[in-house]
Amino acid sequence: MKTRRPKPPPSRPAAKAPAGPRHRGGERAEVHVSGAMTAPEGPFSRQVEVAQAEDKPLRIKITATEGECDALARLYDIPAIHNLTASFEVTTTGRGIFLVTGEVQARVTQTCVVTLDPFESDVVQAVELSFASPQDVERAEAAYAKRHEEDPDAADVPEPPDPIINGRIDLGAIAAEQLALGLDPYPRKPGAAFPEELAQAGEIAEVSPFAALAKLRKDATEG
Repeated sequence: MKTRRPKPPPSRPAAKAPAGPRHRGGERAEVHVSGAMTAPEGPFSRQVEVAQAEDKPLRIKITATEGECDALARLYDIPAIHNLTASFEVTTTGRGIFLVTGEVQARVTQTCVVTLDPFESDVVQAVELSFASPQDVERAEAAYAKRHEEDPDAADVPEPPDPIINGRIDLGAIAAEQLALGLDPYPRKPGAAFPEELAQAGEIAEVSPFAALAKLRKDATEG
């Protein structure tokens, strides 16, 4: 099941797409993507109007600026984000539902939880998200909650879509969120490992790397 993202508050619904699939092969000649470098939506914002995808798929590549990468690195509390790019395709299935698929790629610096040394790594995240008007999202969430209330173990219930805000989808925010999902919460430098005695005791499987580090330092101090 895909990880849900926090949903921004609804404002007004997007224009309803005509019934039935309308997109056809080919790439639209002109795509309007907006987004200020310090947009209120977040450090990285690239908004696209969903109406542009009603007739043909939109194929869009976005790249974060150096300043946006620095802002995201501070937000995610990592040493650096060297580059962040994303390739998306926006299509409609009709009935006001829009799909965003693609891939997010980034080069980042994180701190090894074993050696505390900084090291670089690549993040690659596949994207597959659906969007609809805030009203449709609200109805879908109510049906989703009711279905799980009736059967908590139900696994065949599709997750509700994310909301289209003012007729737009923020591709920059999607890229930033997917990057966050792709970051290793306990990054290890290649070749780094905890002492063998802890591994043999099975403690690493039960505690976080940060707790293991604290124990190592405590043992060293007491020894």
